[in-house]
Amino acid sequence: MARLKTPKKKLIALVGPAAFYIGLLVVLVAAFVTPSSWLYVTLGVLGVIVGLLNITPRQTGPFLLASIAFIVAAWGMWTLITTAIGTAEGLTIPTALTKELLRLATNLSVLIGAAAMVVSLRAIYEAAKSR
Repeated sequence: MARLKTPKKKLIALVGPAAFYIGLLVVLVAAFVTPSSWLYVTLGVLGVIVGLLNITPRQTGPFLLASIAFIVAAWGMWTLITTAIGTAEGLTIPTALTKELLRLATNLSVLIGAAAMVVSLRAIYEAAKSR
């Protein structure tokens, strides 16, 4: 029986979703450790891969809208948590939990932001090319 070879396009089509899931796993695990510059480089590279290989031109608009909404919500969460810590001097706020939530928001913003940057640049290029 002859072996069937997997076409290159099918393998490349799996790289984008795999990069996204790996990025989510890294984001979750990294929320519980002290971040380093390599963490952000890794998340940025994974985000670029997701933006290049996972988002089709038809998905560009919804993806960019969702990315903007997420990044604004993460920024709002960051502001809310840091303000709550600053105003609640006498209260016992679990600071470990707040640090982890802030790291989670930061890590997700780096992953999604890098993907959104690539997708938005591609959308700008396509818009300029069509004229």
